[in-house]
Amino acid sequence: MCNSMVAYPLRLRNRAVALRMRAMHIEKHVVLAAAPAEAWAVVVDFASWFCHAADMSAIKPGARIQFSWEDGTTRAAVFEDVDVPRFLAFRWLPFARDEHGDPIPRPQARVEITLTAVDEGSEMHVVERRLDGALAGASA
Repeated sequence: MCNSMVAYPLRLRNRAVALRMRAMHIEKHVVLAAAPAEAWAVVVDFASWFCHAADMSAIKPGARIQFSWEDGTTRAAVFEDVDVPRFLAFRWLPFARDEHGDPIPRPQARVEITLTAVDEGSEMHVVERRLDGALAGASA
């Protein structure tokens, strides 16, 4: 299952939503019925909740991850901070590739995922912030 609202904010059909998302501060909270150590395994299994497939050799600062979606689009990111099982941050590279491998400009952004223990299990807090100047040359 793909979360295209997060993965492709500039390709949204609803232009009003796309224009609001240009500011690129997206924040979501969800409570998972699992302790942080168990929830961590789900969070880092990106193909179970975010994309069609995720190719990565390691989850550590400096490691690269390649996300793929069912339409053939791919996008890479680099892990910046990791504190198992509490915190994960990665930076999107400033382009994706379409099904033919051609580059598509995308905003460069940092995604932070935090897991906090709560009575119900774990609260997952996801924040995506555009990095300054990231949309130069990109179009809706």
